[in-house]
Formats: sequence, C-alpha cells, structure tokens
Amino acid sequence: MLIRLALRDIRKMWKRSLAVIAVVAVSVFLLQFGASYVDGFRDKVQKQAVRESGHIRIAAKGYDEKIDLLPLEPNIPWTESFGDSLRSLPEVTMVRPMLRFGALANSPERTLEMQLVATTTEAAKSIWGRLDRAISDGAFLDGPNQVILGSNAARLLDVQSGDKIILLTSDIHGGLSAVEPVVRGVFKSLNEEEDATLVIAELGTVQRLLAMEGRVTSVTLELEHHDMLEEVLPQVRELFGSQYQVTSWKEDQAAFIQLLDASEIGIWVITIIILTVASLGMINTFMISILERLREFGTLRAVGLLPGQLIKLVLFQGAVLGVIGTIVGLIFSLPVTFYFEANPFDLGEGLQGIEGIDSLIWMTFVPETTLNIAGLGLLISIFASVYPAFWASRKQPVDILRELG
Repeated sequence: MLIRLALRDIRKMWKRSLAVIAVVAVSVFLLQFGASYVDGFRDKVQKQAVRESGHIRIAAKGYDEKIDLLPLEPNIPWTESFGDSLRSLPEVTMVRPMLRFGALANSPERTLEMQLVATTTEAAKSIWGRLDRAISDGAFLDGPNQVILGSNAARLLDVQSGDKIILLTSDIHGGLSAVEPVVRGVFKSLNEEEDATLVIAELGTVQRLLAMEGRVTSVTLELEHHDMLEEVLPQVRELFGSQYQVTSWKEDQAAFIQLLDASEIGIWVITIIILTVASLGMINTFMISILERLREFGTLRAVGLLPGQLIKLVLFQGAVLGVIGTIVGLIFSLPVTFYFEANPFDLGEGLQGIEGIDSLIWMTFVPETTLNIAGLGLLISIFASVYPAFWASRKQPVDILRELG
C-alpha cells in the first residue's frame, strides 16, 4: 500500500517531482563530468610521468646517490643481447637506453651550459612525443649525429635546423671531447629551463663523445599496462637485481605520487559543495511538497497510518526520484564522457611544451567512479527527504487538521 501511495503522490505532485529529478540529474551530470575530467587528467599526467621515467628503471648500484650531478659513473653495459632479454619480458613495449650528462654547446656566437639526454631515436619519440608537436623549426630526431634543442637556446646560440653546433664535455676518462652534430629541430617549451638548457641527442653520437661505446647510465622499461608493474617488477629484479639497482616509477617519483594523492582533497571539496547545494535544494522542494500534502498526511494518520510508515513513504519517494534523477544525469553525462575520451580537446598551442603534460586533454570513463556517483545521486535524494519525513511524522493528526481548518 505504501508503495502505491508513494508512486501516486509522485504522479500527483509531478511538478515537485520533476524539480527533485532535475536537481539530482544536474548534480550527477556535474559530478560525472568533473570526475571524468579529473580521471582523464590524472591518467594523462601519470602516463606522461611514466613516459619520462619509464615504469621500471635499471641503473648501476650507487648511481642514485649521485644522480643530481648527472654522473657518467657508475654505469651499466648496453648490448643488443641485454636489450633483447628485456624486450622478451611480458608487457614490455619499449626498452630505452639512456645517457644523461652536462656539456657545453658552442656556436660562432656563444657557448652555453646545457643538459643532454641521449637515447635511440625510437625511444626519444616515445618519451618526448609532445615536443614533436612543439617543433617550431625543422623536425624531430630521425637519424644519427642529430640533436634537437629549445627555442631559447637556439636563439642564444643563433642556430636553426640544418646548422651544426659543437658539444664539448669531459669523457669518461676525464679528457676533453667534442662532437659536431646537426641541429635537426628546434622545439618551443613553456618550461623555461627546458627551453633554455635541454638538448636531446641520438645515443650513438653521445656514446662516441663520452668514449662510452656499449655503456649507458640507465635503462628504462615502458609497459603495456600500468597495472602490470607489480607482476613485471619482481621478474626484472630476479634477473638483474643482484647486479644492478632496479626501481619502479613509484619509487623514483614518490613526490609526484604524493602530489596526485593531495589533489584528491580538492576533488572532495568540489564534490561536497555540489552535494551540499543539491541537498539544500531538494530539502526545500521536499518541505514544500509535504506542506502542500499536510491535509492528506493528517487524514492518513487519522485512519491509522503510523509515524514510521509515513517516514518510509517519504523516504521511498525520495529514493524513487533519486534513481530517476541519477539515470537521467548519467544518460546526459556518459555520452559527453565517451565523446571526449575518443576526441581529446586542445587547450591551445601555448600549452604544448609544458613539462609533464601537453595541450591535449581528454576525459576517462572509470566504471568505479560512475558507480560511486550513481550511489551519491541516490543517497543525496534519500538524505534530503530524511528531515522532511521526520518533521511530518512528528505532527499529530489533530494538530494538522486543526492548523489547516
């Protein structure tokens, strides 16, 4: 009987019902839209961070103690057989031998202190693909004896694509060494340090410069899926842990992980604000609806409806309206999420060079997030009906009928 009464009242007070449904639907839409954007942003930034550092890094023991100085020693051997053994591991999609060091870049105009990173052209593309879109002159690395550098460095050195620069540094034996690569391209980055000091070079060229043929400072592995890290990492440590230091990106970028975790606070603040506004709006709507039906409630109480039954009646109505509003909100929000997941939107060329991200932003559909939002949509509608339900249940039938004459 209570269910029939609740459904009848929903139909009878259809304008109030639509108002509650609209509030729930808008709240669910905003939560789904915002959560999908945040999930997409987190996923993108995490992928970019992993792309920079690799899921797994192999280095000589003791290298991390000096890593801020970009040392050439200790280092590890790099051979095709070593690379093949790493590529044969499950889920490994890219093996990237790396050399990081400091050097002087010289042109007829000026000499600058630069930070050089060298790897294979294929690996460079997988790491710095965002800079490929930010190339303002020339093209990305595609062969030996090539470098690309930032636009500010190119301006100070007065070079452009096709010109040559001299890279001067100390080799692994302590002697001065120089090489004269071709500037393949110039990229524009909003990261001032990157734009002024970063040089990306082809690995073979740098190994000759440093007298480190067959040696690198680290090797990073990129996996097909993030969640395979816990499975692959022990295998790599079992194979190479006795000889080398093997770390995961979570260990190498602990501060970054903490930053992502801290961002959850902001997400919860926004969620609470949306839920609070929605709850207040629905409480107001429920109260008006109950005031308009006080005579009906008084009559029902007079013929035997118990206070607990009245509470159940109002709460059931809130639950039904919450379910309908949640479904409507998801019907409108999920297509938007799926569209922007398949079609990232561009925030503009100005963001293409920011370190860690590029200008393309997309949404990500996470089933767990959507289920949580659906649950919140239902809960806020039930929560909003609690106070009106208890308020109405405390009214005595005689008082209700007397007040209404």
